[in-house]
Amino acid sequence: MTWPANGLPLVGREDQIAGVAAALSAPASAGVLIAGPAGVGKTRLAKEIAGSWRSGRVLTVRCSVAGSGLALAALAGLLPVADSYDDEAGPVQRGLVGLRRLAGQTTALLSVDDAHLLDEISAAVIHRALNEGFITLLATMRTDEPIPQPVTALWKDAGVTRIELAPLSPVEMKTLLSAALGGPVEGQAARRLTEAAAGNPLFLRELVTSATEAGSLTNYNGLWCLTGPMTTLARLSELLQSRLAVAHPAERDALELLAAGEPLPLPVAVTVIEETVLEVLERRGLITVEPAEPPMVRLSHPLYGELLRAGTPVLGRRRHARVLAGAFEATGQLSDEDLMRTALWRLDGGGPVNPALAMAAARQAELSREFALAQRLAQGAYDQSGEVEAGLAAVRAMVQLGRIDEAIALCDRMTSSAREADLIQVVIQHAEILVHARDDVHAAQSLLTQAARAISDQRWLGQLNIYSLYLRAYQLDSTVVDEALAAFQRPGPAEVRLAASAAAGCAMLTAGRFAEAEAVVAQAAPLTLQHAGPSQMQSGGVGPTAALLRCYRPDPVAAQDMVLSGYQASLHPIRPVSQALHALTLAQIALFRGKAATAARWAHEAHLVARDVDMRPLRRWACAVHIQADAQLGRTVALDELAIYASGPQSLQLLDIEVARAIAWAGAADGDDGEGLAVLTEAVARHGRLGAVGTGTLGAMDLIRLGAADTATGLLAAYPPHPSWPLGATVVTFAHAAHTRDATALFQVAGQFAGHGMALHAAEAATLAGVAWSASGQPNGVARAQLFARTQLALIAEPVSTPALRRQGPVAQLTKREHDVALAAAKGEPTRAIAARLHLSERTVENHLHRAYGKLGITGRPELRGVLGLN
Repeated sequence: MTWPANGLPLVGREDQIAGVAAALSAPASAGVLIAGPAGVGKTRLAKEIAGSWRSGRVLTVRCSVAGSGLALAALAGLLPVADSYDDEAGPVQRGLVGLRRLAGQTTALLSVDDAHLLDEISAAVIHRALNEGFITLLATMRTDEPIPQPVTALWKDAGVTRIELAPLSPVEMKTLLSAALGGPVEGQAARRLTEAAAGNPLFLRELVTSATEAGSLTNYNGLWCLTGPMTTLARLSELLQSRLAVAHPAERDALELLAAGEPLPLPVAVTVIEETVLEVLERRGLITVEPAEPPMVRLSHPLYGELLRAGTPVLGRRRHARVLAGAFEATGQLSDEDLMRTALWRLDGGGPVNPALAMAAARQAELSREFALAQRLAQGAYDQSGEVEAGLAAVRAMVQLGRIDEAIALCDRMTSSAREADLIQVVIQHAEILVHARDDVHAAQSLLTQAARAISDQRWLGQLNIYSLYLRAYQLDSTVVDEALAAFQRPGPAEVRLAASAAAGCAMLTAGRFAEAEAVVAQAAPLTLQHAGPSQMQSGGVGPTAALLRCYRPDPVAAQDMVLSGYQASLHPIRPVSQALHALTLAQIALFRGKAATAARWAHEAHLVARDVDMRPLRRWACAVHIQADAQLGRTVALDELAIYASGPQSLQLLDIEVARAIAWAGAADGDDGEGLAVLTEAVARHGRLGAVGTGTLGAMDLIRLGAADTATGLLAAYPPHPSWPLGATVVTFAHAAHTRDATALFQVAGQFAGHGMALHAAEAATLAGVAWSASGQPNGVARAQLFARTQLALIAEPVSTPALRRQGPVAQLTKREHDVALAAAKGEPTRAIAARLHLSERTVENHLHRAYGKLGITGRPELRGVLGLN
C-alpha cells in the first residue's frame, strides 16, 4: 500500500479554505500568506485555493534552498527569456516587466510555495507588483525556519494577510488515516500513528509508508492493524535528522536527556541542563516551554523524541536515567506521576531500587492504568522483597498485557510460600485468570475449593464464597442474586464488593432484570475509580456491562454513547483487555441496531485484540458476533474459526447465547436444513431452565426472525421474560403474531421495534406484515408495510440482507419518488420546500403525495409519521 498521491479529501481545513477565499476576495486585497510548520498541509491548501481561482491567470513559483541566495532565482523559471527586456533594466525592473506581461489585462494570482526561501530580489519584485496591484499573492511559508526581512515585509508592509495553519486535531488525523488506507483502522494502531504524527499530515504519510513497507501495518480482513513497533523510520529520519543536527555535544546531550524525561518542569530542567543551552534549543524550535505552573519543557514534536531515544547509546540511556532520578529526588516533593517516573528511572539506571518506593510507584501506575509501567515496577519490588502484594500487582498487570503464562507461573510461585491471608488473594487472582483467560471455570472452582479446605479463618472462607457466587453467575445460575446483593451491600473491601456486584449484575442481566441490574452496576461504578487491587477484571467490565444493560432495556443510542466513551478511554493509555471488551460491546450494540457492517468491524477488532492478550472467551464471543453480522450482510459464513474457541461444560457461559445465535444465522445463510435452528432452540431452552430468560429471549427473537416463530412461541410460553422488560413483551407479541400470520399485530410490532431503536427488526416485522397482507389480498396494507420497511432500512444506512427481508414478494409498492416525497412530508417539510429540493413543481409534489396516500390507505399527512414508523 502507498499513500495516495491525489484524491484524498482535504480534511479539517474547511474554515481555513473559507478564510483564505474571503481574504483573497476582499476589496483591495494584496493576498494571503499561509504560515505553519513543515508538513501541516500548506501546499495542499494553497493548491486547492489556486485551483478555484477564476479572476485571471494563476502563476506558480516553487522556491528552493539552492536558489535562495541567487538574484531572481525564484522567478527565473516563470519570466520570459532575457532578450525580451531593456538591456539597461536592473533585475527588479526585469522581474516587474516579466510579471506584467504574464498577468495580462487581469489581476493574476501568484502562487509561491515555500516563500521563506525567496531570494531578496524576487521578494522585492513581488512587493512592488503587489503595490502596483497587477498580482494577488497566495504564498506558503514555514514557521520553523528563519524568515528573511524582505519576506516579512510582504505581510507587514504590503498588506498581505497572514493566516496560521495549525496541526490537525486527533479526530481529523484519524479521518485522514482511514481515508488514506481506504478502510477502518484498529484503535491502538490509529492512536499510535496519529499521536506520533502530532497533527502533521506529512509525518503521518511517512509513518504509514514506513510501517507498510516494513510489514508492521497490515490489513486483516478489512481492518488495518499495527503488528509491531514503529521502528522503521528511515524516510522520516531523512526528513528530521537535519533538524536535530546540533553543533555542540552539550546540545545533543540535552536533547537526549529531554527525550528520556520529557516533560520536565523548568526548575528541574535547569538543574540538569545549562539554561543557555536550553535557550539555544528553544530559539531553534527544537524544544518548547509550555506556560504552566511550573513551566514545562518538552521537545517540540513527538517524533523528535522517537528518533533521539532510538539513537541514544545504552550507557547514555542509563546515565540519563540516573541524572533524572537524582534531580527529581532532590526536589524533596514528588507528585504521583513523578513518583512513578523516578522509580522507573532508578530501575533503568541500573542501580539499587528501594522496594517500598517501587511498590508505591506501581500502585500509582495501576491506578493510572499504565499496566506496562506497573508490571516493571511491581516485578522489581517483588524480586527484591518477595512481598506477595508486589507479586500480585505484577500478576494483575501481566494479565492486562496478555502475558498469561507468566502470570500463572508467578501465582504458582507465590502459592508455595504465602501466608494464609495472602494465600486467599493469590488463589482468587489465579482463579480469575483461569476463568477469563483460560476459559476454565471448573479449574477455577477447584482451586477455590482446595483453598477453602486449607484455611481455618472464617473471614477468608466468606470471601471465597463470594467469588464462588461470581463463578456461578457466569455459568447462568440466576439463583445467586439475593446472596450476592446482600454481600454487595455489606461494608467490606472494594475487591469483595466488586465481585459481589458482578455476581448480582450478571445474574440479573441473564435473567432479563435489566433495570435492577443497571442500578447495581451504577452503585458499583464508584468503587472502580480508585481501585488498584484485586478484582481488576470485574472493575474493567463495569462500563461495558452498564452499556449492554442500557442497550437491552432498550436504549441502544444512549448505550453506544456510553461505550464509545469507554472505548476511547481504553486507548489512553492503551489497555487491551478493556479495549477488547468495549469493542465487543460496540459490536453487540451495532447488531442490535441493525448495523451489520459496523458490527462486523467492531467484532473483528475485539477478536484481534482479545487474541493478542489471550482472552479465550472474548475471542469466542467476538467471533460469534462477527458471524451473525456477516450472515445479516448476506455473506457466506463458515464456522471453522468459531470451532477453534468452542465452549464446553467447563467454559465461561455468560455470553454463549451469542455462539448459538451465530450457528443459527450461519445455518440460515448456508441452508443447513434447520441444524442451526436446532442448536439455538436447545440453547434457549437451556437458558430458560437455568432462569437466564433474558438472554434466552434474545435467542428466541432470532428464532422468529429466521422463520421458527412456532418454536419460539412455545419456548417463550415455557420460559417467559421478566414482566418489567419492555423488549421482552415485544418479542412475545412478535412470536405470536408471526406464528399466526397476524398482519396487523406484526405491523404494530414493527412500530414497537422502531421505537426501541431496532430498525432492522422493525423492517423485518413490517416485511412479514406485508407478506401476510399480500396473502389476504390487501394491497393498501402491503404498500404501507413496504414503505415502513424501506424507511427503517434507510435509517440503518448500511447494506443488510436477512431471510425475513428476502420473503417480500413482487407486490405493488410506492415508487422511489413517491417514497422520497412521502418521507419528506412525514418529517414536516412543506410542499414548497420539497419541490425546491427535488426540482419539482408544487403540483407534482402534491400528485405524488395523493398517489402515496391511496396506496397506503390513508387520507393525509397526519397519518404519515405513524405509517413510516417515525413517531
